[in-house]
Amino acid sequence: MLRYLLAAISGGIASALVYSLTGIGSFGGILLAYFAPLPLYLIGLSFGWTAGAAASAVAAVTITLLGGFLGAAIFVLINALPALIIVRQALLSRPDAQGQPVWYPAGLLVISLSVTAAVLYTVIAVWLNAQPAGLEGSVRALIEGLSHQIIPAESADMRAAFVAMLMPLLPGIFAVSWMFMVVVNATLAQGLLVRFKRNFRPSPDIVTMEFPNWFPVAAAIAALGGYLLPGGMGYYGVNLAMILILPFFFMGLAVVHALCRRSSATAFILIVFYGMLIIFGWLAIIVAALGLIEPWVGLRRRFA
Repeated sequence: MLRYLLAAISGGIASALVYSLTGIGSFGGILLAYFAPLPLYLIGLSFGWTAGAAASAVAAVTITLLGGFLGAAIFVLINALPALIIVRQALLSRPDAQGQPVWYPAGLLVISLSVTAAVLYTVIAVWLNAQPAGLEGSVRALIEGLSHQIIPAESADMRAAFVAMLMPLLPGIFAVSWMFMVVVNATLAQGLLVRFKRNFRPSPDIVTMEFPNWFPVAAAIAALGGYLLPGGMGYYGVNLAMILILPFFFMGLAVVHALCRRSSATAFILIVFYGMLIIFGWLAIIVAALGLIEPWVGLRRRFA
């Protein structure tokens, strides 16, 4: 029990301290703050959901003491809440015919994250839409404020181009970036726990990823709504579609992993692939396209 409590307290304090690095303003501090939820995943995926919840509470209290309630509220929203949801879902299991646990699959974990992001985006969009500026006006004001900070005053044309470039998809970009942060931290935590034999469950196999039949339909409806609906509803729909389409990127990665497993140099090929994906970001579009067609074409089945 003492070990359990010490782990939760130390994990929460570590998460809060790393999160507080965002206040430094340096690139290194902001980069490290990207991993603020990592201790929460480490605690939750090794000691269980209750320990993860305790660590999240400790982190929230610590941040409140260090920087006030607003900072703690933001931390809970963008770090603690998704960690608690993902850890809870990841630790779900049911016994099979032989009594062995069947763990919550990778595909449903990705869907859980996407649905969480969609709900949070919808709540924020409804709140902003109730403001005088509305959803689009609030996003525009945010981008214009950012442009004044990073672009010289004499470059009015550059500022206008900056606003025009980010305006259509900024909410979706924020949401997708946040989802990647969750995936990176959860995956890194599970990998570390497996390495040191502290994992609660085995790592899910990305190659076996499957989505429920309703999910592609939901993504298609969001994309169609964004294309057809006018004004604020169309703006909301386009960015919602980005959130719901991201899981197909991970499905595309499942296809790539399945293809690479046909080679004896799987690890090397994957290292090269992910390196190219980081350098040439446009490759993500091809990967997502693979994921979109996979449910109908069955590429992994063909590769097997």
